[in-house]
Amino acid sequence: VVSAARVAIAAWQAASWQVALIVCGGFAAITLILHGAGILLVRAIRPLAAAPWFPLRHAVGSLARPGNQARVILLSVGLGSFFVIGVRALQANLLEEFAVALGRGGADMFLVDIQQDQVDGVARLVRSQVGVEPRLIPVLRARVTAVRGHDTNLESVSEVRRRGGLGREFVITYRNHLEPNERLVEGRFWSGQPPLSADARELEVTVEQGLRQRTRIRVGDLMRFDVLGRTLEARVVGVREVEWADARNGGFMFVFRPGPLDRAPHTYIGTLVAPEDPARRAAFQRDLVARYPNVSAIDVREVLASIQAVVDNVTLAITIVGAVALGSGVLILVGAVAMTKFQRVYESAILRTLGASTRLLTTMLALEYTTLGLLAGCIGAAGALALTWGLCRYVFEIDWRPAPGILAAGALITSMTWMVEGVGTI
Repeated sequence: VVSAARVAIAAWQAASWQVALIVCGGFAAITLILHGAGILLVRAIRPLAAAPWFPLRHAVGSLARPGNQARVILLSVGLGSFFVIGVRALQANLLEEFAVALGRGGADMFLVDIQQDQVDGVARLVRSQVGVEPRLIPVLRARVTAVRGHDTNLESVSEVRRRGGLGREFVITYRNHLEPNERLVEGRFWSGQPPLSADARELEVTVEQGLRQRTRIRVGDLMRFDVLGRTLEARVVGVREVEWADARNGGFMFVFRPGPLDRAPHTYIGTLVAPEDPARRAAFQRDLVARYPNVSAIDVREVLASIQAVVDNVTLAITIVGAVALGSGVLILVGAVAMTKFQRVYESAILRTLGASTRLLTTMLALEYTTLGLLAGCIGAAGALALTWGLCRYVFEIDWRPAPGILAAGALITSMTWMVEGVGTI
């Protein structure tokens, strides 16, 4: 009943049964692992009971004696460290995911809808006022109308639309090189080769890897495109992997070999690094719009400033929640450590009566408590690692980062806290 209530409360708080089952399942798994670890620890150290060194022999005896609380201590401390380390690692993953930064040297302004007869004029304006050479990317719009290949045969527009991923309109481009955020994973690219002839009956195209996987397009397949009302056929010759996180270098599902598309009506997108001075940036945008009213200038720095304001609020909320959870977990650990304090005080008093020195008592308790704390901390950190992986991958759907520093620090702090508290009883 208690377990079912815990799952129900977690599902209510998270508004998701999936999250509740992952978190509560993690606690249940760690509980079983800690219970088993306590049994194995007691059995594994029994041979050390005959060790000649008295502090070690006494520590082993304390852990293996009848009625010992090693399993209870491991369970409470391990669950506490699992909770604390898991929350902190998850918080680090979320904050890293929400981090927004503008890379050095990356384009921070985009010029959209540059007409073909405006390319030279816009380039001169950028060079004169900004002092950099803009990168101009030709773009067209196209629709896939048919695919003929080994795994996919779509002979009509209606079949393409039913496929889902191919049914929308795509922004395409042509060029003779790969961008820094692209990598050829299959087939070939035409770098260094001359453009196709203007009257070529069959074009060459490379596709993005994710689209290839969703639509089962393969190298060698023949695709038919509707470009500005004209039907063109293109052979798939390569597959590109695009790093979409580096969007300032551009990203296209289809990249064509230069040639016939050069003469098709199309526009350009310009990317450049604008001056950092807001006055110079504003003056450039004003002059650009005055000369070319159809060209839109998108200032990435202004967009990022708006996004960063929202992200800062989200980061503050995550940090506050993480701090509250961290404080609660520390209280759990303190309570677990203090659970056997009075018993240890009683044992220390008896040993002092029998002539044990403070150094001897410190060594015995340090060995016992360090072993228990380190084992509990390592198991708790391993459980937290699995918990954050499951939450990041299946709940938040973000990239998982293991955060080894947090895991190692959590295990060591658990061990040291337990040892200091144990030694403090003498």
